[in-house]
Amino acid sequence: MASKRRELASFEGDPLIPIMNLVCMLIPLLLYGAVFVRFITLEVNSPKIQQAQQPPDEQEEKLNLTVMVTDQGFHFKVNPKFRLPWMSMATETGSAGPDIPKKDDDWDFDELNKKLKELKENHREETSLILGAEDDINYEVIIKTMDYSRGNQDEGLLFPNVTLTRGVV
Repeated sequence: MASKRRELASFEGDPLIPIMNLVCMLIPLLLYGAVFVRFITLEVNSPKIQQAQQPPDEQEEKLNLTVMVTDQGFHFKVNPKFRLPWMSMATETGSAGPDIPKKDDDWDFDELNKKLKELKENHREETSLILGAEDDINYEVIIKTMDYSRGNQDEGLLFPNVTLTRGVV
């Protein structure tokens, strides 16, 4: 018997079908991966431009709490009328040591929280704090400082209105 050779029929379909199959598989994979990306927004007050200065009597009664984050630690600035004994008496941040020095080459956030609670006990009506940092301070340190200065719902809010300023004042 003679055997006939059969010719295989060549694929005459659209050459884009394998690429379309790949794309159809990648779309659900990318959508699945997008669930792991989360965005968190922090509410931060920007400095406000005022047209007129407040009368001196009202300005002196405010605490005007400013916390500066430097490579040495935390520096506090308040209205001189409300200065506490543990605060530095220097008028410039760089001229004196920090009010809360770094502990083991890291910022002492627990001590910061204690000092802010002490300030809050004397000034319960105050809700604002100005936060400044040197240019080389990491973003995570600034955010952690904001978290500790705001406090929490269980222990009571400390200073929930945080305003960021550039640099060390």
